[in-house]
Amino acid sequence: MGVNIQLDDSSGGVGDDHVDVGAETIVSEINITPLTDVFLVLLIIFMVTSTALVESEVASRAGMKVILPKANAAGPVSQRRSDPVLTVTKTNEIYLGSKRVAAADLETEIRKALQNVGSETLLIRGDKNVLLGAAVDVMSTAKRAGATHIAILTAPNAK
Repeated sequence: MGVNIQLDDSSGGVGDDHVDVGAETIVSEINITPLTDVFLVLLIIFMVTSTALVESEVASRAGMKVILPKANAAGPVSQRRSDPVLTVTKTNEIYLGSKRVAAADLETEIRKALQNVGSETLLIRGDKNVLLGAAVDVMSTAKRAGATHIAILTAPNAK
């Protein structure tokens, strides 16, 4: 905070915020401009970091970025925050969360992920260019690993 002190030699009127010191007048007003600047900078920092935290949380749960297929009749998926998300990219790379998994280790990794969160639901995100055979292989591996519920995530169809 700053204090603005103005010395005035004139013998003008003296208001509530003026103090007469002999022939000089002192203006005692607090300058809040620096305080406002600090608050605005803090607000901007808070907005940027909170957006980055939300995006990193979404990215860590979702794995790699894929273009989801669109579906007209798809209903909402009841998803808990702890349900593991398996992502299959258009180049058939498999990610469990944000960790890349080899096809040979997929069943073991899915089993561990399901046991860690105490869930029987696996959410599958696949690029729209993934072949049906690859999707069926992933789903059958998930069933062998103990997933009793498998949900395939899609993008809503814009009408």
